[in-house]
Amino acid sequence: MGSLARKLGLDESDLIDFSSNINPYGPPKSVLRSVKRAVNDIDKYPEQEAESLTEEIANYLEIDKRNIVAGNGTVELIYLLPQVLKVKRALLLVPSFTEYELSLRKVGAKIVYKNAFAEDIAAKAIKKVPGSIDIAIIGNPSNPCGYMIEKSALLEAIDYNPECTWVVDEAFIDFTDDASRNSLVKEAASRDNLVVLRSLTKIYSIAGLRLGYTVASKWTTARIRGAKYPWSVNSVAIAAGKTALKDKSFVKKSVALIAKEAERLYSNLSKVDGLYPLKPSANYILVHIEKAITAKRLQEMLFRRGFAVRDCSSYTGMDDYYFRVAIKLPEENDRLLEALREVLR
Repeated sequence: MGSLARKLGLDESDLIDFSSNINPYGPPKSVLRSVKRAVNDIDKYPEQEAESLTEEIANYLEIDKRNIVAGNGTVELIYLLPQVLKVKRALLLVPSFTEYELSLRKVGAKIVYKNAFAEDIAAKAIKKVPGSIDIAIIGNPSNPCGYMIEKSALLEAIDYNPECTWVVDEAFIDFTDDASRNSLVKEAASRDNLVVLRSLTKIYSIAGLRLGYTVASKWTTARIRGAKYPWSVNSVAIAAGKTALKDKSFVKKSVALIAKEAERLYSNLSKVDGLYPLKPSANYILVHIEKAITAKRLQEMLFRRGFAVRDCSSYTGMDDYYFRVAIKLPEENDRLLEALREVLR
């Protein structure tokens, strides 16, 4: 977004950033306090494998700490997995998070694409995969589409295709209704062909600290640790993560507020002439433009009015007429709606 802002002669600080899917109610005050305390110790090396954070995550999830590897955001782990698993051929549901594709290309893997903009299509696409597929990477909820595949459908596909390693990215699952029921972390700890990725940066609004983790069998996590750089998680991020996981009331309150606002924004976007939003399951909405204006052009016009949205034309499987918006505070969402009506009028 920075390059486009500079091109248009705008200051990024003047923009309301709807392109970033981060909890607008964070970070929690408890996390900010722990960050300030941790700064006093930045002259010291962090824990080599973020051991205390890993233990806190294990307590939070109620699984063995040996099933967990903490990382410098989930992106570090996304890039590690194709290397560790020696992937030759992969399945991707598209559109999906761009880094999945880039991480697979980095190891020279051949990618099989299946288009899925909705849950029923996605569930059908993964039910049976070719025997030559080494790995399938799925965002659940899907980013940018926003749909959520039912846990039972995912497990059916995983059990039906045991030779394939399934990587399920649950970066936004904390924003869904009953995340603990929807998550596959417990199953990942006991299956050799299932790896789950989780993020702490979205729900706790600490993206600048880069903090995520993976849950897998002990055999898989041992291989990931063997390939991972030491000290990749800094001491400030470790302190923030440990504190965040204890603040359950923050998550509960945030999720309730965001779910209500997501429904309201979805409803109002549906009423804007020329827009067709996809029903969200998390904290963002994918929107199709049904007028003769591209997402790139719409993005530029909104930029000039003080709003940054995500032009989705760069996603594999999408055309030039999709954009994504994050759920922000109600007054900010109302301002965006007015700007969209004005631009599309």
